[in-house]
Amino acid sequence: MQTLNDIYLAYPDCLNRQDFDDLGTFVDDTVEHNGWPIGLSGYRDMLENDFTDIPDLRFEAEILVSEATRVAARLSFDCTPRATFMDLPVNGRRVQLCEHVFYEFEHMKIRRVWSVIDKAAIERQLG
Repeated sequence: MQTLNDIYLAYPDCLNRQDFDDLGTFVDDTVEHNGWPIGLSGYRDMLENDFTDIPDLRFEAEILVSEATRVAARLSFDCTPRATFMDLPVNGRRVQLCEHVFYEFEHMKIRRVWSVIDKAAIERQLG
């Protein structure tokens, strides 16, 4: 039987392959992001936009902690956003940043996501 860790670790692999047709395997139809009910289609749109804005985007789990229905992760990124990212003029410069994210699972699918990106790390790199 798959553990929550197994399921979660397969999720960023799905994202890195940009296999958005398989996203529903991991994400609930009624998913919420940072308190907003966006549903699976809105979540997919958000991720597709991220990959459009950051073509070399790769999700790397640096730290992973899980319990019965929740996963906490520190995701690290080394990427080159094409233009403005988080209201910052990155414009194709390579930046390293982390996202701190909590996932709540229901029926072994991601139902709620709370995410914070370390914007200060990007600001430091841009000078």
